[in-house]
Amino acid sequence: MAGHPLAGFFRRDVAALARAAVARRPERLLVRASTGAPGWAAVPWVAWFAPHVTRSMRHGLYVACFVNAPDERIVLSLQHGAADALREHGHDAGLRHLRDRAARTRDGLPGHGFDTRPIALGSDATLPQGYQAGCVLSRSWDAAAPDPEGFDRALIRMLDLYRALV
Repeated sequence: MAGHPLAGFFRRDVAALARAAVARRPERLLVRASTGAPGWAAVPWVAWFAPHVTRSMRHGLYVACFVNAPDERIVLSLQHGAADALREHGHDAGLRHLRDRAARTRDGLPGHGFDTRPIALGSDATLPQGYQAGCVLSRSWDAAAPDPEGFDRALIRMLDLYRALV
C-alpha cells in the first residue's frame, strides 16, 4: 500500500491542498492525511490539528474530513480522538465515553450552524465507529458533486469554532 499511487496522491496532494486551505489562518495548524497504515484504512481522512492540543487522531480535539467511499460522501467533522478512548475504556464503554465528550463539547457551542446528528462513515470497523461517536459537529457533501465553495466556508467556520475551543 505504501507505494500505491492513490495512497501517495492522498498523503501528498490532498494534504497539500488542505495546508493551502488554511495557510492564511492566524493560528498554526498541523495537517495530515492518511489512507491507512499498515493496510488500507476503512475510512481515509485529512485532519487539521492545533499542535498544542494534539498531533494525532488518537486523542484530543481536531477537525477532520473523512471519505465515506461506500456512500460516496465527504464528511467534515469537529472531532474527539477515538483510538485512545477505545483502547482505554474498551469498545462499548469507549463509544459511550466519546458520545458523552462530543455532547458536552457541542453543548458549549450554541448557534454553530452545523449538523449535530450522528455521522455515517460507511464502515462497521472499530475505529470508524469511534470517529462516528466522537463527532461534535459535522457537514457532509456528495462526493460526486462536491460544492467547493460551501466546503471552504464550512471549513473556515469549523476551524474558527475549533480555535475558540482550544
